[in-house]
Amino acid sequence: NNNNNNDEIGAVIFAASASVKGKTPGVNDAFAVDYRGVINAAQCCIERNIPRLIIVSSGAVTRPNSPVYKLLNFVGGGIMEAKVRGEEGVREVYREEDGARNRGLGYTIVRPGGLTSDRPMPLGPSYLEVNQGDDKSGRLSRADVAGICVACLERGSTFDVTFEC
Repeated sequence: NNNNNNDEIGAVIFAASASVKGKTPGVNDAFAVDYRGVINAAQCCIERNIPRLIIVSSGAVTRPNSPVYKLLNFVGGGIMEAKVRGEEGVREVYREEDGARNRGLGYTIVRPGGLTSDRPMPLGPSYLEVNQGDDKSGRLSRADVAGICVACLERGSTFDVTFEC
């Protein structure tokens, strides 16, 4: 849709990621989705004045020597490298766009640890531990990650921030 009237769009949550199943190189592989796809989403948000882009990435993306990084990068066809390069690209897009911050446009990068299909925490995302520095990783439910993403929209302290959960 080329309609630039996005008054009702307050945010985009990018929770897509490449899958090892049904992979078509250059179309839905790690570099197409987790690198180019996330950068394209950032550019679209800026072009359309969508205030917030929330990105679900992965814990350990900045630790290429860790066993988790090595395993996921190998099994996922370079997915960890694609994710960290995508994160860097998003930061660059927002940094280079004149006035993006002054126009109220920004991003949040959420790096969850191991994802489970468990039920969400009964007390909600505000009771989950978050960190910065990509030095800790745990396990949490996909539902809790979704709750964290939505909670970020309500907190200015998560504007142009990257954190792990």
